[in-house]
Amino acid sequence: MTLDRYILRMWLGPFLGGLFLVLAVMLLGRTLKLLAEVSDSSAAWLLIGELLVLTTPYFLLLTVPMAFFLSLQNTISSLQQSSEMDALRASGISYRRMFRVFFVIVGLLWLGLSYASMVLLPQGQLGFNNILVKVYAMKGAISFAPQRFTQGLDGITVYVDGEDEVGNYHGLILEDHRDGVSVIYTAKEARFEMGGAYLLLKLKDGVRLEGEGEEQRMLSFDRYQVSIPVPVGQRKILHSKDHVTMMTVSELWHALQSTEDGPTIAEWHRRLLLPTTIIILFFFALPLTLTQKRSGKAGSMIAGVAMLVIVYNVQLLLQHKVSQAVFPGWSMWLGQAVLLGLGVYLSKRAETDRLPKLFGYVGEWIFRLHQLIMKGLARRWKS
Repeated sequence: MTLDRYILRMWLGPFLGGLFLVLAVMLLGRTLKLLAEVSDSSAAWLLIGELLVLTTPYFLLLTVPMAFFLSLQNTISSLQQSSEMDALRASGISYRRMFRVFFVIVGLLWLGLSYASMVLLPQGQLGFNNILVKVYAMKGAISFAPQRFTQGLDGITVYVDGEDEVGNYHGLILEDHRDGVSVIYTAKEARFEMGGAYLLLKLKDGVRLEGEGEEQRMLSFDRYQVSIPVPVGQRKILHSKDHVTMMTVSELWHALQSTEDGPTIAEWHRRLLLPTTIIILFFFALPLTLTQKRSGKAGSMIAGVAMLVIVYNVQLLLQHKVSQAVFPGWSMWLGQAVLLGLGVYLSKRAETDRLPKLFGYVGEWIFRLHQLIMKGLARRWKS
């Protein structure tokens, strides 16, 4: 128990410090983006406060595994560099015994992250999107949920594939059937702006279709503008069923049973799989750190960051392919299983001091890279 408390104290400080730092940076970036939108409003700080609360679950799902993994690497590296680990191993204490307390910590963090992913994440997404509705209301604009057919205006149906950071929509389909004649607009890019009591649709690179059958007329355009009367103050408040990222667990499950829609399948598996990232990283911490002894903590951090990049990019790639219905949903589980299996295998090899030679070569390369960087900094400092 004394050893457990000692190692836990070594890990806890860097974990909390790293978690706070990374979380603060992420929240600051999102806050500045919102502040730029509502800086001329007295309600800006209230909206920012709500934003910080609502985006916290999503950022925790990203930052907690990172902070846990890197702080565990720091703990292992500190024990290694001070030769404490060698002394413990010489006295017959295995790596598993040294770090057994982290099996409990990983379990607790996984439970907390699972609750955040399944319950808090969709609630935060719904609240965040409705804050954006308030922001657009203050600026006299209007918003539409991506990849959903929106009927928030009388006689108008709008579909947009996505929205970029500056508020431009991509992949627009708009049907105007107010006069009993269906007029359809498609455009690669569109921007919605309010002009008095009118909603102005500024379209780029699209087609306008009017009429049916032989009487149908088609007009291709580079730029086109459509004006639609909008009652003052009309804003559509989003609900959880409006998009898969905002659905509750039960709503998402029912949607999954009734459709084979790619985004729905990808979102369900994403919520289940995100918390398991911390388990995968736990098994990689020991083998990635043991091979970097010559290069010290810097070497283990470089290897750790590289591992984080690999894990998160594999997850994003598979989620994107499943969302596009290119891969089946189980492929996301297969990716996690392969990473977990590799981590368990390397961890067992580390227990018996039989890590693959490739790890030794990588460690040597990182050591030489670290030395090269330090020498370059030293020369620049002297000059």
